[in-house]
Amino acid sequence: MSERDTLRVAANVLAVGLLIAAVAPFVVYAVPAVVGADHGLVVLSGSMEPKMSPGDVVIVREAPPSEIESGDIITFQTSSEAPTTHRVVEIQQTEDGRAYVTKGDANEEADRGTVPHDRVVGEVIFVIPLIGHLIQFANTQVGFLALVLTPMVLFVASELWELAKSIREPESAADAGESPAPDASPEATEAVSATATEASGDSEGGGFTLTKSSLQLIMLLLGFYVPYSGYVAYTTREAWSIGVATATGIAFLFCLVIYIASLGADSGAEGSTTRAAAGVVRRGELPAGIGERTTVPLDSVESLVQMAVDRDDWVIYDEDRDTYFMTRDDALYLHRTAPETDGGTVVDSEGDTATPEGGGNT
Repeated sequence: MSERDTLRVAANVLAVGLLIAAVAPFVVYAVPAVVGADHGLVVLSGSMEPKMSPGDVVIVREAPPSEIESGDIITFQTSSEAPTTHRVVEIQQTEDGRAYVTKGDANEEADRGTVPHDRVVGEVIFVIPLIGHLIQFANTQVGFLALVLTPMVLFVASELWELAKSIREPESAADAGESPAPDASPEATEAVSATATEASGDSEGGGFTLTKSSLQLIMLLLGFYVPYSGYVAYTTREAWSIGVATATGIAFLFCLVIYIASLGADSGAEGSTTRAAAGVVRRGELPAGIGERTTVPLDSVESLVQMAVDRDDWVIYDEDRDTYFMTRDDALYLHRTAPETDGGTVVDSEGDTATPEGGGNT
C-alpha cells in the first residue's frame, strides 16, 4: 500500500470516528436503552451547577429504593410538568416507605418537603454536556425545518435524481470498452438488433414487471392518500402520523419520478438496445492459415450473431472481404456477404465435408 493510500485510509477512519462521536450522544439521548438506561432528559435550570448546566442532557435509569443512597442525584416528578433533578441529602423512613430530602447543588437550602419513592423517575447515571441546546432547537419549527426537514428533502431529491438518471440512461456492459464494426452492413445491424430483442425478452421473463397501468393505479391511490395522511399528521401532530405522512409522500414522489422517466426512456429504448447488442460485432481480419481450419459456412448473419451471444463471444467483421466470422476451437464459422473460396475443409449443413477448388487436404 502506497503512502497516499495509507493517508486516505487514515483519513476515512478518522472521518468515520468523528461521525460516530458526533452522532452517538444523540443516539443515547433518543434511545437510552443502548447504555442500560430508561430516560433522556434536557436540563432546563442551573440549580445543579456546576455538576450540570442548562442545555446538558441527563441519562436516567430506574432504580429500586435499596439502590438510592445519600449523595446520589435523582430525577423526580413535582407539581410542575417538567421533572426536577436534584441531589439526595437525606433519606427518611415513613409509613409509606422511603422518602428523600433533596437539594440543588447551587441552592443554599434544601427543597421543601420530601420526595416519596413512587415519584422518583430514576437515578442519574451520567451527564452529556451541551447537546440539549441542539435538541431544544430541533423541537422548534425553525429547528425542525433546518435540521430535520431540509436534509431529508435534499436526500430524497438526490435519490430521485439518481433514479431518474438510471432509468433514462441505463448502463450497458456491452457499451463499455467495446468498439462495434463502424462499417457493418445493414444486414448485420438488423441481425444484432433482432438478437438483442430476443435476449431482452428472455431476461424479462424471469422477473417481476411493473406495467405503466399498474404504476398509474398506485399513483392514483397514493394521490388520494397523501393529502389525507398530511391532514391527519397536521391535526394529531404525533410522531407516528408524521412518519406515515412522510413515507407516503416519498413513495408518491418515487412512483412519479419512475413514471415520468419511463416516458422519456421508452422513446430511445429501441436505439439503446441496438447499440448495446452492437458490441457483439467487432472489426478485424480473417486469420492467417485459413486453409488449415475446418470452415463452417452459415446462411445468415443472424445465426452467427446468435451463436456469439449464446457463447459470450465476438463476431468479427473483415471489411476487405466483407465477411463475418467467429472462431471456436479449431473451427471457423463465417458468413460471406459475397461468397468466395479461399480453401479449407468446408462442412455443409448436412455435416458432409468437401474440398473446395484450390484447397489442400486436411
